[in-house]
Amino acid sequence: MTPPEQGEKLAEAPPAGPSWLAVTSMLADVVFEADSSGRFTNFGPGKPLGFPSARLLGSEMSGLITAQAGHPADAAAQFNAVFNTICAQCVAWQGNLRLNRADGSPGNYRLSLAPRFAAGNVTGVYGMLCELDPAPVMPPPIETFGEPRAPVMLDAETGLWTARIFGEELARRLDRLDVEEHPGTLLYLGFCRAAPALVGATAMRLAEELRDIVRPTDLLGRIDATTLALWCDGMDHLTGGERAAKFCGQFPAVMPERTTITAGVATRWPGSTDDPNTMMERAAVALRLADLATERIPLETRTTGAWRVWQQD
Repeated sequence: MTPPEQGEKLAEAPPAGPSWLAVTSMLADVVFEADSSGRFTNFGPGKPLGFPSARLLGSEMSGLITAQAGHPADAAAQFNAVFNTICAQCVAWQGNLRLNRADGSPGNYRLSLAPRFAAGNVTGVYGMLCELDPAPVMPPPIETFGEPRAPVMLDAETGLWTARIFGEELARRLDRLDVEEHPGTLLYLGFCRAAPALVGATAMRLAEELRDIVRPTDLLGRIDATTLALWCDGMDHLTGGERAAKFCGQFPAVMPERTTITAGVATRWPGSTDDPNTMMERAAVALRLADLATERIPLETRTTGAWRVWQQD
């Protein structure tokens, strides 16, 4: 396990709703919360590592890792350095470690930690512990984009639907919209001009901003490293364009290094035969056109990224 500056720094953590423990318990072997001193305060359903979580409440996370994994004496200090960095710099972190299962056999695990906020301050961490499949070499990290070997539901950095699951969720909306004779609009928000070291931070910040403004019926997803998606039931192309313009104009002010945001918009009308793949392709084309338009704006006069609405010839 390495400190964040040597391991995987993921930047600001996404906010968690009231059902965070219940929801994420379906995606990981162990989900938990800890306070600012590094002591466990809450666990999701189930038995962490095969024994009741009540045994661990109030104990230090570093003690669990040291005792279970049999690390050298400095393991607790090393882990505390990681924990302190997370709380001080508001970054999230992932790393691999070995723990003993309930039967005593060793296993490889992926530990993810993200800062927990209250009133603008870091008050502790959220944590997820996922057992990795045994293999001669470690599998690709779950945040790798493209087609994974096994379906991944949530993007590791933002907590949004992955592109594949986003498309599946979108498909469930279309029949109902046709029956109700309502349109729907897909917005792709891009930040390809973010510095490579800030891509993760920008994605997480943008996801946080979107969560604050979307309706319960809207869908959010991460399509690739520099593209987030927003689907809005009942929205037409005019409203979609207005929202895209607002996003491009306002979001850079809260992005790391004021990263430029561009947007592509595609609308599906009721009764259309357009499927989710078609909609996602059209939004991607519109986003590409917006990127090209932004590129033509001189950098010294560029105050906002461009947005484009896909239109059929």
